[in-house]
Amino acid sequence: MGELYESPAIARMVEEQWKKWLLLTQRKTGERHDPKPFPTVTISRERGSGGGLIGQQVAEQLRFHLLDSEIVDYVARSASVDRLAVEHMDEQSQRSIKEKAERVIQQRAFSSQSYMAHLTKAISAVGEKGRAVVVGRGAHLILPPDRCFRVRTIAPPEVRIQRLCAHAGLPPPEAERMITETDRQRTQFIQENFHQSDGNPLLYDLVINTGEIAIETASELIVKAVLARFPQVHETKAEAAKI
Repeated sequence: MGELYESPAIARMVEEQWKKWLLLTQRKTGERHDPKPFPTVTISRERGSGGGLIGQQVAEQLRFHLLDSEIVDYVARSASVDRLAVEHMDEQSQRSIKEKAERVIQQRAFSSQSYMAHLTKAISAVGEKGRAVVVGRGAHLILPPDRCFRVRTIAPPEVRIQRLCAHAGLPPPEAERMITETDRQRTQFIQENFHQSDGNPLLYDLVINTGEIAIETASELIVKAVLARFPQVHETKAEAAKI
């Protein structure tokens, strides 16, 4: 088995919060809970719509943890399997022929059910603590709606193709192919594991078309919406600014 990739920050945060969550669930139901839990921002995105960059900007402005590919690292660590096996299950998997051959071996010890169990565990633990921005992985369908702010970023195909060409240096036909394949994989991931359509606007609190709205403006809109819905975030930011 190849090297296990680890993200110390998320590993420590999730493991500590997971233990805390287990203890809480074992206590009496009458125990008082925090009346103002901190939210998690989830970002579902079409490839090329800028969701990853928006997630980064939102995390910076809110002073939240950003969790994107780190989720894959943690699932691999938690399940004690090679990262390649996890990437095969991941909603944005893009594999070469060589890697496809290797993943068959890895699959024998790591099923899609195992992946979803570890993924759900990780995201649920992050959601219990809050103060995080989770990009993709069906987080908006794993976490309770009252504890998260759910965002979907979209953009016209021509805009997405242009962005991928500029970012990855690809010719338009190749960029279009990659976008189509990634969209297919993400849609399939949501349908197979959550029996939902990722394009259903009712699954989100805010849907932003970044073909018409600039990335920076989109990030600002999300931050303002989060602060309006979860005032405790603003209060914490204000207190931190005084220090």
